[in-house]
Amino acid sequence: MKMESSSTPPPKFRFRDHSLMESQNSSDSSSSAVSAASPSVTHTHADHQIESITARGIKQLCDELLELKEAANEDLQRNIYAKYSTFLRVLEEAREMENELVQMENHFVSHRRRVKDLIDRIYPMILSVDITFEDHVNVVPSPPRELEALVNECLENLDICMSENKIDEALHFLESADEHYQSLLLQDCSHSEMMLYESAISEKKSMLIQQFAQIAENKRTSGPELQRALAKLCRLGDSQLAIDLLLKHYHLRIVTGTDNLHWAKLSSSELYTRELARFVFSIISQAARSFVMLCGETSSCTSELMLWAYEETKSFIICFDKYIKGTSAMSGGLSSVVKAVKFAVIYCSLLENQKLVLQPYLVKHLCPCVEEILNTHIKHFKKVIAIFSVSDPWILEKYLVSGVFVGAGSSTLAVGEQHDYCLLTTSGRKVLTLLQAIIEDISPLVSLQMGSLVIGGITNLFTEYIAILERALAYETSSTEQGSPRMKFAESLPQQVSILVNLSTLVRFLSIMVKNIFSCTDLAELQVWENLSIVHQHEGLNDFLLFIEEASNKLRNVFCQQLILRVLCTYHRHEISSDSHCNGQLEANAIHNPTPSGIFQVLFLELRKIEQLEEEGVFEVNWLMGLLRELMESMFIWVSENKEILATEENGSSQTDQAKQQFLLDVQFLVEIGMYGGYFSDDPLLLLTLMKSTFNSAGLDPFK
Repeated sequence: MKMESSSTPPPKFRFRDHSLMESQNSSDSSSSAVSAASPSVTHTHADHQIESITARGIKQLCDELLELKEAANEDLQRNIYAKYSTFLRVLEEAREMENELVQMENHFVSHRRRVKDLIDRIYPMILSVDITFEDHVNVVPSPPRELEALVNECLENLDICMSENKIDEALHFLESADEHYQSLLLQDCSHSEMMLYESAISEKKSMLIQQFAQIAENKRTSGPELQRALAKLCRLGDSQLAIDLLLKHYHLRIVTGTDNLHWAKLSSSELYTRELARFVFSIISQAARSFVMLCGETSSCTSELMLWAYEETKSFIICFDKYIKGTSAMSGGLSSVVKAVKFAVIYCSLLENQKLVLQPYLVKHLCPCVEEILNTHIKHFKKVIAIFSVSDPWILEKYLVSGVFVGAGSSTLAVGEQHDYCLLTTSGRKVLTLLQAIIEDISPLVSLQMGSLVIGGITNLFTEYIAILERALAYETSSTEQGSPRMKFAESLPQQVSILVNLSTLVRFLSIMVKNIFSCTDLAELQVWENLSIVHQHEGLNDFLLFIEEASNKLRNVFCQQLILRVLCTYHRHEISSDSHCNGQLEANAIHNPTPSGIFQVLFLELRKIEQLEEEGVFEVNWLMGLLRELMESMFIWVSENKEILATEENGSSQTDQAKQQFLLDVQFLVEIGMYGGYFSDDPLLLLTLMKSTFNSAGLDPFK
């Protein structure tokens, strides 16, 4: 065994330099020569000098010997340290080798016992069996049978073809051998021979299947070559393996292509999503064509292709969702996201020609992604609407309809619109423009069976604006608005009526816009979704139209209630101030000159103020009449709910009679206001119905 040597060789011993000594000796010798030449030097002095030189030499030699000893000791110590680890490893290996030798010795002893047992016991038994068998068996071997010769020939041909990589010829030989095997099943052949033949053929078939599978799994295999290899697998009877390899091949192509697109750094997110959808569904289409070529159109494995297509579509949705949410696609607005979804659905719809209906599945799983992105934008637009409303003075302005209401639906409005202008406040004009832009961006979602998302987004924005108008109308500041700019309130009557007109215009335009995008005028898109029901979408449209109409009516009702409360407050303030000056005089006049209650007189003045708004030339007459009629209806309802009359007949009760007379006078005054103002000219029976219901609420008969 090779020993490890030290990495650094030990330093060699070096003798002292004698040049200095020689120079000293030479100087001494010269001096001694000079002294010898001197007649004054004696022989005794010369001997003394020789002795000193010898002593110095001996001392120098001893010093060198000591240094040599120290160097040798150091060298030995270093060698011991350097070789110690190697010595331990060699010692350990020697112990392991010793153990192996012991095991080999035990193994040898065991084998020796077995051989001895074989010689002594088993071998005599074998000899006795052979002697008995030779008595009953013909020692002349029979010639090989035809089947055995055929098997040998077939196997030899297959080996030659496979060794020369002639796979097609090997497949031909194998098919011929299989046909011959089927014919042999009809002949009288022993079971053992048939099993031998089948085993040999099966072994070669497995080898061929493995080779064809390797060709199919090779990434460099072209499409036609892949198709041929899979067809040969089907000829070998392994159709399931061929289908698995086919779907695996196209799955790898989708994965590779998706990764390449991800790193391609396309110019825009819209271009990336479009190319991604085109590539994925194109590969699914190719896989479907290859599947039909391999298995036929009526194959029982079609469900397996559909499951694979669903899985690939799901992978596309995950990739689409991740990219849309993880990139700057949000900065491109809703239109870029909607376009990406539209392209994905269009490319997916092309697969219907190959009987792959994946659109419902795609739309169903894209909806959550689109809804999340839409909600993100809606939250932003709500803040924008709040900013629009901060500086609104709530004064109506006239805008040309052609300038305000542009794009889809403008022609529909022009037919039924009687005026060239519309009335909106500043915030209403901005909100209408914003809603038009949003609807234009997301309207393609309706044709993609995502109309509920469109209606949901518009409803959220409309509800937000309604809440702002209600706060402005009712002088309320929401606690959620703390920290935001303070909005202006509609304190005057013209401002409050302007808010109602603004909302009425907005509702009218918004209903036309939403109806237009649900009209389904695009025949091409109708053909894409001809097998899907649109009843649900129309139900959502009807619910939306009903919702915005009810929201508008609710705000008008809030205005009516606020006006009645303001009338009550005004009346009570006037009543308190009047009582302090002429309380007794009013009571005397009330007996001989009955008049309507003060609250109804104040109400009449407020109604006159609203009528006078018509003179400004801003408000429409018909609209104002409708608002006044609603105010009268609210007043009748308020009287029915808040005026308590004791209808029990009590003789001698003058207070009850006066209350009844005052109630009749007040109701009659309301009826006269409605008739005088012409508020119920379109429906006179409504006024009569309101009067009767008011009397009935007090337990009185209006015809007595």
